[in-house]
Amino acid sequence: MPLNFFSRSFSPGKSPPRRSVSLSSLRRESDKAGQDLSHDFSKIKLNIGGQNSTFEDGEWVSEGGSKGRVSSREVARLRQQNQTLLEENNLLKLKVELLLDMLTEKSADTLIKEKEITRLKSKSRNG
Repeated sequence: MPLNFFSRSFSPGKSPPRRSVSLSSLRRESDKAGQDLSHDFSKIKLNIGGQNSTFEDGEWVSEGGSKGRVSSREVARLRQQNQTLLEENNLLKLKVELLLDMLTEKSADTLIKEKEITRLKSKSRNG
């Protein structure tokens, strides 16, 4: 007996009538009807790898136990300040190296001149 899948037309069954009462949990409590429900979800808490964070006032705030609470803006500001201080530190190190090189060169010149003066004085006494 050959099977012909295309010979029968598809006719779905009739769907059951919908209930008139909403099953939504948003309307179960009559005292909250008409209120803005967003305040119930204003603080989103997240725990990733033991690091707790809370979303407050449009930014993530890290809760590091004894370290206190630090916002992402504060972290970004501190990173920028750290980068600025590192660049300033590198510039100061470069200036110190340059000054040491200049001091070494001047000391060497002074030593050479003192030896030359000593040599000329001894030559004039003997000659």
